[in-house]
Amino acid sequence: MAWGDAGDRREQQRRVDAAIARASACHMSDAKWRKLFPVLRELGVGRMAWRFVRSDQLYYQEPPPEWALMESCLGDFGIAPAVPYREIDWVEVPAEQAAGVAEGLAAVGQFPVQQVASGLRIVGYTW
Repeated sequence: MAWGDAGDRREQQRRVDAAIARASACHMSDAKWRKLFPVLRELGVGRMAWRFVRSDQLYYQEPPPEWALMESCLGDFGIAPAVPYREIDWVEVPAEQAAGVAEGLAAVGQFPVQQVASGLRIVGYTW
């Protein structure tokens, strides 16, 4: 198995699937992620932190535009082209941009938000 070949991609996906299976709760569906991102853009949220399943690295990117919201994954946009929504652990609106975001989200649906010291986090999973 070479790095980046079909076998390697299957193994990486198997590991992601195994990690997701260990979550005690899944809070977001593909539809909820697709609903969330346009609302964040409308609320004026700019650069925010992203964390993905099986990664300790934080990525920083604004919410994707509507054209980048595919059925089950992000389109070719920014930090994570073609990443399935199910691999998003959480996104976090920085504290300096978080005023009114929880209320704005509550007006359009029920989203799993957590107030943390660094901002407002929308969580995909509970571990």
